[in-house]
Amino acid sequence: MIPWSIQDVIAETNIVMFSPHFDDFLFNLGGYALELKEQNQISTKKFHILLLFSRSNYLAGKMAGNKDIGMNRIKLATGRRLLEDMNCLDELLGAHNYRYELFGERECFVRAKSFADSEMEFPHGDYEDFDEEDEQIFARIKDTVRAWAVQADTALVFPLAIKEHIDHFITREAGLRVAKEMGCKARANFYFQEDKPYGGIATLDEMERINHFINANNLQRRIYRQNPEMVIELAFKHYISQVEEVYRKGILQRADQLKDLYGLDYPGDCLYALPRL
Repeated sequence: MIPWSIQDVIAETNIVMFSPHFDDFLFNLGGYALELKEQNQISTKKFHILLLFSRSNYLAGKMAGNKDIGMNRIKLATGRRLLEDMNCLDELLGAHNYRYELFGERECFVRAKSFADSEMEFPHGDYEDFDEEDEQIFARIKDTVRAWAVQADTALVFPLAIKEHIDHFITREAGLRVAKEMGCKARANFYFQEDKPYGGIATLDEMERINHFINANNLQRRIYRQNPEMVIELAFKHYISQVEEVYRKGILQRADQLKDLYGLDYPGDCLYALPRL
C-alpha cells in the first residue's frame, strides 16, 4: 500500500477530535500532528478537541484509589489530568491554537465498570455491557456528533477502539451510528484513528474484531509516517499521572507492526476514512 502524504490524510481544514479521555488526542492524533509540524503544515488545520469523559477518578498504578468514586478523589484526578492534557496540547499544537471543550460525562471507573484482565487498567465492553447510564451517554454523544456533522470542510475523528475500552467503544459507535443515520445529509466526513497504546498490545482475537469492523464498514486505510519516539517523549513528559511502561511498549510495537505490514521505510500510523454514504 502506498503511504499517504500528511497533507492528504485529512483533507478538511477543521479537525474535530472526539477524545474520550484527557490523553487521547496525543494517543490518537499526536503522530499526525507532529508530522504536520515536521512538514510545516500545522497552520493549515484548525483543531477542536471535545473531551467527553471528563469526570475522572483514575491515576495510574493506584488501584485502591481508583475504586474511590467520591468527589474529593474526582477533584484530585480530574484536576491533575486536565492540566496535564492542556500542557501537552500547548506544546503539541501551540497554546491558544486549538479549541478545547469539556463534556461532563463520568469516566468508566467513576461508573464502577469492571476491570478487564489486561496489561492496562481499564474495562472492556460493547453493546452487551451497556447499562442505563451508558445508554444515556451514548445518546448524548450521538446528539453532539449530529450537531457537528452538518459542518462543511470538517473532519470528525473518533477512536478505532482497539481492545474495546468501553469509553472508546461508546465514542466510536456514536460516530458510526450517526454517519449511517444521516447518510448524504452529513456535510462533515467521518474518520477513525488507531488508538494507542492498545494497537501494540492487542491480542489476535481483538485485532480480528477490529479488522471485521474495518471491513464491514468499508473503511479506507490511510497509512502515514509518524515519529513514535516523539509521541512517547510528550506522553512521559506531560501525563505524569497516567503513563506506565506498557504505553511505551504499545506505541513502539504498533508503529513497527505497521511499518512491516506495509513495507514502509519508517514507523507508520493509520487513519481510516468512512466512505460517504
